[in-house]
Amino acid sequence: MNIFRTVALFLGLILLFNLDVKAGDSPKREMRSAWLTTVWGLDWPSTKIPVTGSQTYYINQQKSHLITILNRLASSNINAINFQIRSECDAMYPSTYEPWSAHLITDRRMNSDFTLDYDPLQFVIDECHKRGIEVHAWMNPYRFESTVGKYAGKAGDYRQSHPEWVLEYSGGGAILDPGNPDVRQRIVDIVKEVVQNYDVDGVVFDDYFYAYGGTPTALDQYSQNLYKPIGMDLHDWRRANVNEMVADVYATIQTVKPWVTFGLSPFGIWTTDQNVAAARGITLPEGITGMNAYASIYCDPVAWLEKGTVDYVSPQLYWPTTSSGQDYKKLAPWWSDLSTRFKRHFYSSHSLSGLEPSNYAALGKLKSTSADFSFLKGLSMIEYMAQAEDASLKAAPTEWGLQIYWNRISDKNDAPGSVFFRAAQFSTQGFTNYLTANEFQYKSLPPAIHWKSYVEKSVPNNLRLEGNVFKWDCVETNERYVVYAIPNEQVNNPMAFSTNHHLLGISYDKNFDLSEYTDLMDTHTFGVAVMDRFGNEFTPALMGHTPLSNVAAELSYPADMSAAFLPFSFSWTPVEGAVGYVFELASDNGFEQVICRREIPAATFSAENISLAEGNTYYWRVRTRMVGTADAVSATRSFELVSPPKPVILQPLANAAEVDLRPIIEWESFGTDYNYHIQIATNNSFTNNVLDLESVQGLQYQVPGGTLVSYATYYLRVSASKDDFTSVWSQVRSFSTIQSPASVPVFISPQNGADLEGNSVQVIWEDDELASGFRIELSPVATFPFTNIKVKTVEANIYTVTFDNLEEGNYYLRARAHYGYNSKTDWSAATTFSLLTTDIHTHGKLVYALSCPTYLMEGETHVVYELPSGSFVQLYLTDLTGHTIMKWQLGNKPEGRHNLLIPSANLSKGLYLLTIDSDFGRKTLKVIKRM
Repeated sequence: MNIFRTVALFLGLILLFNLDVKAGDSPKREMRSAWLTTVWGLDWPSTKIPVTGSQTYYINQQKSHLITILNRLASSNINAINFQIRSECDAMYPSTYEPWSAHLITDRRMNSDFTLDYDPLQFVIDECHKRGIEVHAWMNPYRFESTVGKYAGKAGDYRQSHPEWVLEYSGGGAILDPGNPDVRQRIVDIVKEVVQNYDVDGVVFDDYFYAYGGTPTALDQYSQNLYKPIGMDLHDWRRANVNEMVADVYATIQTVKPWVTFGLSPFGIWTTDQNVAAARGITLPEGITGMNAYASIYCDPVAWLEKGTVDYVSPQLYWPTTSSGQDYKKLAPWWSDLSTRFKRHFYSSHSLSGLEPSNYAALGKLKSTSADFSFLKGLSMIEYMAQAEDASLKAAPTEWGLQIYWNRISDKNDAPGSVFFRAAQFSTQGFTNYLTANEFQYKSLPPAIHWKSYVEKSVPNNLRLEGNVFKWDCVETNERYVVYAIPNEQVNNPMAFSTNHHLLGISYDKNFDLSEYTDLMDTHTFGVAVMDRFGNEFTPALMGHTPLSNVAAELSYPADMSAAFLPFSFSWTPVEGAVGYVFELASDNGFEQVICRREIPAATFSAENISLAEGNTYYWRVRTRMVGTADAVSATRSFELVSPPKPVILQPLANAAEVDLRPIIEWESFGTDYNYHIQIATNNSFTNNVLDLESVQGLQYQVPGGTLVSYATYYLRVSASKDDFTSVWSQVRSFSTIQSPASVPVFISPQNGADLEGNSVQVIWEDDELASGFRIELSPVATFPFTNIKVKTVEANIYTVTFDNLEEGNYYLRARAHYGYNSKTDWSAATTFSLLTTDIHTHGKLVYALSCPTYLMEGETHVVYELPSGSFVQLYLTDLTGHTIMKWQLGNKPEGRHNLLIPSANLSKGLYLLTIDSDFGRKTLKVIKRM
């Protein structure tokens, strides 16, 4: 990012180890991808092909370089790449519309004017599919030039052919105008050409829309005059332009090849505007600051998810888990939940910039972003990161391990994902080793696009070994295959196919080269399953295995035509010999509108993994999967999702006024043996609770004194729990307390006219529940001049303060109480006392002493003890029965004064004895806990 704040990685590493992330926890389904960047030859190519003379040497160099990159990624157990084929209105393939990229050849040329002796995109597809790696064609939709005038007069110069298409940013780059419908159509045509002509697995756009740094109001005036509806807000119109382009591209892909996934990689923060989020019914992650992409570059990924015009989002979360304003641990779960809500996938994009070149780097630092992007007008954020190596300090690979962990635990779609920027940085010494030893120890399958087509596939047959090649027959075409090696002792284990531990890889053909796995020939049995282009896996076949008769599962819960409420789990009777199940949920009984389809190993599935709406009727069924035989499909059941039952509050009444400060809360019974959870707060979001009490038994509870104050409005809610069940909260009920003024404070200590020793005084006054706080003033002058006073203020229900560092002399004390919204009592009558300060020495010698306030504090209480010389010391607190409440073994302490803070918040009201034992004997003080 452009400007960074330094953050220590050390805390992140500690958290990683505390979380106990294990390599074996890696999921069978996970997107593992890398951005293979071609702009400026960042990852590839390192050499350009001349537009004159022989191409052979340079083509071979480019091919060799690509193979090296792909081999490295494959060895890291990566299963997809984003290959950049259009970075500046150019092409890494023979395009009908745009010129060969100047990053590929020495000068831009249209394909009609220049013949390149190979097709880089086709070469990448062939080489990736050999390795079982998906290819997502990465395009930059709008960027024309990173610097204005860069391609003036050259092939593909839209200024000459379509000058009305080009927007030039002062001091930055040039883009195609998103508001021009012809631009939108050109982007659609380019995507369509690629999808029609190439066997790509996906198409992905990065974060370049309107330029970073902002777009002047009049820059696109031409399009505004022609295409902006009268009265429409300019910013809304610009966002709509981008959204319409995204929708058109998605619709085109669905028409041509619906299995080709379409994703976008937006800036990692959608918006920082709470009003924008609230209007969409979305809560923003707490504490996140930074650029508002919604407003500055008109990027609205929520709109794409809402409309279902993307299959996945890959937000660029280029911040560490230790960032304060852009905490990865908050952003990743937020994006994951958002994608789940709209039934789409979230694959986080990570930046590898600044990776420490070793297996386990010394502790380093990452950086985080600020909101100033004024100088990025010619770059996308993903490209800026590549240009800003000096902006990222070094970090250990374990930081990315922790980010992968957060992706996985946040996922509810069986679709966690990590996309690393950029591919060349996998060569950093140690990173690949770290991945394969920890996070990516086993291969994984890309997530299934479960909301699209699902057509039952035949089971592969005639499984055989021909030398080192595993082969099979199958009538299916345009499919992929998942290859397994099951340990011989586990061939009858139905769970052997539910883990990625036995996964060898993916094949786009009906064979798999076992040259790297010859050591498994005698100890393992090989198997294969069809995986369609949508990512759905079907029934596996196993060499030498005799199929069992499959049995449809009996559905248990929810019952047919019943009502169900969250949280609950779907359940069915396990089928002996099943290697897994396919759970299906739809909004229609023909399962044309599938909401969720999930491959799962167990006979239960939590409904909390699905975005469901109350009042809707849903249909569900289960496919039983066994080795070598077709799935058995259960009967279909329906249920209506209803609002969950919730406790009903009886007292206080809604909006009740003049409620006592110790009210009795009453509620209706939720059932036998239920416990209740009560919360009272000063706001209806319950982020500022004054009472939070769990495991309350019975049907009423009296709020204790000191909890509420007068002249205040409170919010109350109750939930019920029993065993593993917890209800939702009751309706929130508000009430207002009595409006009675507080009393003038009355001092308890020090007493008027008292003579005290020391250099501090503890002030105590009588309790007053009607007060919302107190102000205590201390002065050596009876008139309390503001130039010569010490002041202490405390909140409600605190009735003691201590003034420290006082000089010897006479002092005056006074106090007043606060109540209501801004009311105060009169000042109390002044209390006077004399203070005789004493040094810690007596006639030049230390004395053995113990000092503690008589009244223990609400939080921690300060204890001081003095030793004439070094001694073994222990302190303990006992009640009047002699029972030890707390004990401190302080060990050997040197001579002098020592301090100790003892926790007193949770002590019960009453009298206690504080005792010190040392070589000088024992001393005991009486102390009191008031509340």
